Amino acid sequence: MQVATQFESHDHVVQFYEDETFLADVVADYLRAGADAGERLLVLLTPAHLAAVLQRLEAGGLDTGAAMASGQLETHDADLMLEAIMRAGMPVEALFERHILAGIEAAGAAPTRAFGELVDLLCARGNAAAAVQLEALWHAACHRLPLTLLCGYALQHFDRPEDQSAFDAICDHHSHVLPAERYSRLESRQQLREISRLQQQVQALHHERASRRQAEQNLAAVQRLCGEMLMELADHALHDGVTGLTNRGHAQQRLAELIADPHGQGSRVAVLHIDIDQLKAINESLGLEMGDYYLHETAQRIKRCLGGHGIVSRLGSDEMMAILPGIGPLDEVLKVVERLLDWTGNPVELDGHKVVASCCIGISLFPEHGRTVNELMRHANRARRHAQRLGRRRYHVFTAELRDDDFDRLALRSELREALPLGELELYYLPTLCARSGQVVAISAQPRWQSSRFGTMESARWMSVAEEAGQAAIIGQWVLARACRHAKAWIEAGIDLRVAVQVSTAELLDGEIIDRVGEILDHSGLPGEMLELELSESGLMRAPQRAAAMLERLKALGVRLTVDEFGSGHSILGHLNRFPIDTIKLHKPFIAGCLDTPHHQAIIGSMIGMAHQLGLQVIAGGVATREQADYLRQQGCDLLRGPLWSRMEYRDAPDDQAPE
Repeated sequence: MQVATQFESHDHVVQFYEDETFLADVVADYLRAGADAGERLLVLLTPAHLAAVLQRLEAGGLDTGAAMASGQLETHDADLMLEAIMRAGMPVEALFERHILAGIEAAGAAPTRAFGELVDLLCARGNAAAAVQLEALWHAACHRLPLTLLCGYALQHFDRPEDQSAFDAICDHHSHVLPAERYSRLESRQQLREISRLQQQVQALHHERASRRQAEQNLAAVQRLCGEMLMELADHALHDGVTGLTNRGHAQQRLAELIADPHGQGSRVAVLHIDIDQLKAINESLGLEMGDYYLHETAQRIKRCLGGHGIVSRLGSDEMMAILPGIGPLDEVLKVVERLLDWTGNPVELDGHKVVASCCIGISLFPEHGRTVNELMRHANRARRHAQRLGRRRYHVFTAELRDDDFDRLALRSELREALPLGELELYYLPTLCARSGQVVAISAQPRWQSSRFGTMESARWMSVAEEAGQAAIIGQWVLARACRHAKAWIEAGIDLRVAVQVSTAELLDGEIIDRVGEILDHSGLPGEMLELELSESGLMRAPQRAAAMLERLKALGVRLTVDEFGSGHSILGHLNRFPIDTIKLHKPFIAGCLDTPHHQAIIGSMIGMAHQLGLQVIAGGVATREQADYLRQQGCDLLRGPLWSRMEYRDAPDDQAPE
């Protein structure tokens, strides 16, 4: 069976089998050939099958322990992997990407040879729909990545007549189908195609039971239906079914026509990439029907705002695009954008709830920011992402710096995967002072990255990149475990300081934070009341109902809870009575302007008063001057933290020594 070396990158092959010994031989030979070629190996098998394959690899001369240590061989329990990527009985593409494809993508151009029986397990459980969908995800990955995939299927999982459709669908997703107990690429491809063709003929004959007369009668009905369907398909090809807007394809076509006309309206065109806020939260709390209504209503507002002077399209999910042909100077574009923000900012009535609608908008201009459809859409999207980072109801015009920022983020993402293994992450502890007494009452753990390429960076520079790369939970677990261990050591040394740790949005919503915090508290021995978790207002408002349930479970562990970035504009006020929090942390821009901006002073005073009436403490972060500290103290702020006390900053030590 040495012919396994003949598989090529992007091949997606199914191997049927009846004898499990045969399967183990096939997989071992297939993987050994990949190892000899220097390829990465990814194996997703049940524990019994994995043990048999590893035994054969060792017998064949492959040091599997060394291969795993070097990262060449990656193995997973197929049952556990299915639990990780499945929700409600179906595979989720984002989880499939995170748990299975992330390592392949991180390897870049290095080829990966994989074997899996995830789909076979779904077939064995009778979940044919999930099996076909997961096979489609694998098939797409093989086309997109330098990946060769061999799948194993036991023939007994397709014994019933009703299994035939799943059998055919699975075969359709593979580039080659190998019959049971056969594993030879020396067999001609023509023979394999003939097998597939005969299978299809048998299936067709099996289902063809209607008489010729009935078929002729049906033909007339089909012809009528075809005419109606063609008209309907023509409309669907151009329009989105939820909003009634034209779709991405039509938008790209119209934009291409406009910029191709150097003398007409295309002489100057604005492209607005619009992201609709809160759709995910509405879907989770009120249901998909209300989410669709929210999208439709927002789309109609955008159309009414632009009148007949713009082309509005839905790009997908919560993203839309408006094209403004024949537009004047940038000031004119910004007036339109500000009017859009006002029109979409009015509440939408959803099932008795008033939801404040809002959006973020990225802007690119033809010809200044690009001369092709792809450039203009890509640059508007970059500007939109930057606007989102600024907060809700924001807009931003594309600049060359955004392109450079995207390149920096890509480089950061690549380097960040190695930060923990290389020991480049460190914890620094910043003091939190009682505003009245000036005594240190808590200490905040802040991770910093000592990058050999980028230098020392605080977490604000790279944490959003970590979330995009799926590294936030791993880094967050490291920070939490290390901070709890240090805090316990300090308590034993006679220093009772509560430790505060920031929890990223990705950690809060991944569903594993409860068990993770509980395990770390148990392992470190730190009492729950000595741990404070800081959660961003924007993260809580992504899915407020789910967040409220998560906070209740965290509170049951005894930890203190703080809302970070309070006042950043995410409408959290209506949910404060449902969130079991202890402290609010004022948004840093308010602190920066507290001495010279009356608007900020009024907001600070009202937020402190409201918090105290609700029995909550208030902490001000980012305090940089004594004048700011004095003002905040006079306003009744309870706790202070910031650069003013940077001389008291403490770097963690391997021996967990207590800070002075």
